[in-house]
Amino acid sequence: GDARLDPVSPVARAHGRQRVRIGFALEAVVREYGILSDAIFDRLIAAGVQPQLDELRILVDSLSGATTDSVTAYATQRYVASADDRHHFAELLQQSPGFVAFLRGADLVFELANPAYYQLVGHRDIVGKPVREALPEIAGQGFFELLDRVLVTGEPFVGRGMEVLLQRTPEAAMSAARVDLVYQPIRGPDGTTIGVLAQGHDVTEAHHQAMQRQAAETALRTSEQRYRALFDAIDDGYCLMQMLVDASGKTIDYRFLETNASFEQQSGLTQAIGKTARELVPDLDESWFALYGGVADTGTPARFENHAPAMGGRWFDVYANRVGDPALRQVAIVFKDVTGRKQAEAETARLFDLERAARKEAESASLLRDQFLATVSHELRTPLAAILGWVQMLRTATLPAEKRERALETVERNARAQAQLIEDLLDVSRILAGQMRIEVEPIELRPVVEAALETMRPAALARDIRLQATLASGAFVMGDAHRLQQVVWNLVSNAVKFTPKGGRVQILLTLEESSVEISVADTGRGIPPAFLPHVFERFRQADGATTRSHGGLGLGLSIVRELVELHGGTVSVASEGEGKGSTFSVRLPLSVARRRTLSPPSGTVATLPKELTCPPILAGMRVVIVDDEKDTREMIQALLGHCGVIVIACASAAEALAAITA
Repeated sequence: GDARLDPVSPVARAHGRQRVRIGFALEAVVREYGILSDAIFDRLIAAGVQPQLDELRILVDSLSGATTDSVTAYATQRYVASADDRHHFAELLQQSPGFVAFLRGADLVFELANPAYYQLVGHRDIVGKPVREALPEIAGQGFFELLDRVLVTGEPFVGRGMEVLLQRTPEAAMSAARVDLVYQPIRGPDGTTIGVLAQGHDVTEAHHQAMQRQAAETALRTSEQRYRALFDAIDDGYCLMQMLVDASGKTIDYRFLETNASFEQQSGLTQAIGKTARELVPDLDESWFALYGGVADTGTPARFENHAPAMGGRWFDVYANRVGDPALRQVAIVFKDVTGRKQAEAETARLFDLERAARKEAESASLLRDQFLATVSHELRTPLAAILGWVQMLRTATLPAEKRERALETVERNARAQAQLIEDLLDVSRILAGQMRIEVEPIELRPVVEAALETMRPAALARDIRLQATLASGAFVMGDAHRLQQVVWNLVSNAVKFTPKGGRVQILLTLEESSVEISVADTGRGIPPAFLPHVFERFRQADGATTRSHGGLGLGLSIVRELVELHGGTVSVASEGEGKGSTFSVRLPLSVARRRTLSPPSGTVATLPKELTCPPILAGMRVVIVDDEKDTREMIQALLGHCGVIVIACASAAEALAAITA
């Protein structure tokens, strides 16, 4: 052994000798293991040993983080010694895994930086620039001050896990890094400090992982504390059990490993920890072992109610779940004694059987159809009166052109309203009787939606409401084209009805992975949160004022729901509240089949009386008419006025009384 290895630890010395035997240069081995002892290089220098520069690779590779021993001192001295040494040493530093930079002079000008340093600070032009100019973003972070201190005092600085904020590219945001670093003074031949060697490692990822581990450990401790506090506080019983099996692997018993404070109250078992179920309840039914054994075998949680005659006839509601390593066969359960509830359920069932006939009769009597007759009568009679009156006057051919045009508009509007009311009633009747049928065939939805929009466009234009449609092509479903058109028409009609003038209704047809969605969104009055669950119920509207203001039977949306469900789809509604609009969404399953052409819906034409006669007795008569419907009121006024009657039209009884007494 060479005396130069003597200061090294016995283990390092043994490794060093082995490496010398297999051909490593003695000086290189001494330097490598000299990392462990400052005395090695002191002795090398004192003995005049001058290793070749190409062997300094081992030294460079050994610079791991924050070393301040004579290895670094020796390296910096050799770097300063000559231009040739600096050139060779700079080449070696390019391969160092840690970052290294040489800063020279009072302004700490970058003279050298290796790739790892550029990886840290960003690939920018720093060599030849003072550190404050090259890295302006680190001003105020303390690093410039540390460099100045090392330069002035000649004392090295060591930092661990220091955070530095860097702007790696001009347009990039500041990003944080964590570094272990050493600022080592570089001394000239006369011993004065002429610069600083900055070296170290980017430990950002290691720091991040350490923080994650710490957070995970903290979360785990917190979770365990909450878990224990929860199970000690709940009224339900809790226990952890170890399944015991026979030679075939069948669960034949289980041992209680852990219980909570409510276990004894809920189960009636005392001092259960460490004991088996058969020790505590010898006659326990085999079903318990099968249930818990199944959970342990499959890992599938189970929720069940089971009877335990051997435990005083108790009933238990149990949730069981396998925990931990499957090989441990441990099952945790949360359970509650529900014997009282089961007894109450049995009594309720007995009373239910006794009262079944009476209940059926009461349910039949509570149907909404009878209560609905008054609304139906009013809604049908109102447009019919206006239609018949104006049509009779039109047949006389004596109305001025302006009134004829208004008469035709009124007739058409009320006829459409009545036709829709009747169609809705018929649809509801079919639905209630279970006779609603659809003719299913492959259809593309875009033409269906477009046809529905065309029928609604005049009504929307009349109210200055914009209809905006974005419709995807290729959306094929199995369905009834006319019924789906009815669905879209009802949704758009509803949106137009409740959207104020100047508003907007947006219709979207979108394709998804296995379904197609039609959504109708408006900027109207919205839906109160309390009414949202009832939107699709028959005969329901948000309030009485809406019914009077907008008319209708409250059937359209319930028909939409029934038709969509007949197509295997779903319909939903969303609204943030009153004044914030609403969105109705219909989702239908996509079909791979294609396609059929949509034909226009059929219509009917009513016949009207051909002549309108005026009895002579009416001429000059003064009449006060009262009707809360403007169309009907105007029709009656025009009809009687045509016959020479002096008409005073009033919208209410109070207005009529005022006119009579005037």
